[in-house]
Amino acid sequence: MGDVVTTQAYLWGWFAYLLGSIGVLFVWWWLTRPLSRWAKVPLRTLLTALLLTPWSVSAQHDEWAPAWVVSLFDGLAQDNVSLWRAGGPLVAMLLVALVVAALELWRQRRKQAAMLAQQ
Repeated sequence: MGDVVTTQAYLWGWFAYLLGSIGVLFVWWWLTRPLSRWAKVPLRTLLTALLLTPWSVSAQHDEWAPAWVVSLFDGLAQDNVSLWRAGGPLVAMLLVALVVAALELWRQRRKQAAMLAQQ
């Protein structure tokens, strides 16, 4: 067999990772619940983006893996590959997540202000 990963094993690996990520996100949502919404919305959004952003394993392969894992592997285990190959897009996705969180906070604030104005 060697080190060739079958399509079925690859999909099962992603399934297990996604289940684990959902578990981590549930715990994270529970841990951040006592925080103010100004803290918990960005923290929840950042962790979700960190866990669920995929990136190509390498230029020679079609497989994808979580970007943080690819970046960590490239930075620690590869000699001539920079961790920014996947790290750069991951940082960009985290910035997009922060913008989305800020927009959500703004929407919630507008909604709350509108409700208070009606009273």
